[in-house]
Amino acid sequence: MLDTLDTNTLKHIIETSPIGLFLTDKSNAVTWFNPTLGHLLEEKQNDFMGQTEQTISEELKPLFSEQGIVRIQNNELSELSKHFICTKQPLDNDLFIHFVHDASSMQQLFQERDELKNIIDEMKSIDTLTGMPNNQAILNALEPQVSRSRRYGNILSVIIVQLTNLHVIEKQIGEVQTCDLIVACSHMLNDQVRWADMIGHIDEHEFLLILPETSEEDTHKLKDILKERFASIQVADMAEKNLKLSVDFGICQWQKGMDVPLFVQTARETLEEVTQVTATG
Repeated sequence: MLDTLDTNTLKHIIETSPIGLFLTDKSNAVTWFNPTLGHLLEEKQNDFMGQTEQTISEELKPLFSEQGIVRIQNNELSELSKHFICTKQPLDNDLFIHFVHDASSMQQLFQERDELKNIIDEMKSIDTLTGMPNNQAILNALEPQVSRSRRYGNILSVIIVQLTNLHVIEKQIGEVQTCDLIVACSHMLNDQVRWADMIGHIDEHEFLLILPETSEEDTHKLKDILKERFASIQVADMAEKNLKLSVDFGICQWQKGMDVPLFVQTARETLEEVTQVTATG
């Protein structure tokens, strides 16, 4: 089919192709590139001719690979960037033809998709793994409890439960069994609390318990019970590999003047102190 095309037609097709093209010789040096690639590279095209993979700037090195992705920042002050997908094929005369596809619009779509997914995830109220309220939902549930304590002086406490060695265990038993372990922890917590209490899975390795009408002293008693229960939780390969879950607790009883962020932050500071003592002990 190509035999029917004259040289000028082929030249026109190559020069107007929407795909960037360039040739490298047997020493891997650039010997030619089409106008499309020059347009894609903008001012960087000035230093492109004659360059090799060894002499080209770091950000352009993937242009020479058999399959690479190049990200070029428009300028130092701009957050915008271009993304190229690069491939190459050998020719018969010791040359290589390189194809550079502009994937910037596709990359932007991926980014917008991820941003929308994050927005949707934030709007969801249920943690998909445990079925418990997620971080935002449990904090929303804490708001009226704090308001009630502020108005009527009701006792209110919270516990942040942190599975401190979860990532270490995950390296030993894998992601699937780690998810089973988190679910087992959520079931145990649900079994140990009262109907008026609330629990949320606020992070991969953390739970938040809201305990209405519970003093700090009684919260510590509950903590001791939970600590024993956590020590007995094992899934699949944990027993065989002699793995046990380590747990730390951050406890706080609501005090006058505390809003939700300060209330939770105080519990987290207590947790950090306990974690530091555990690590040094």
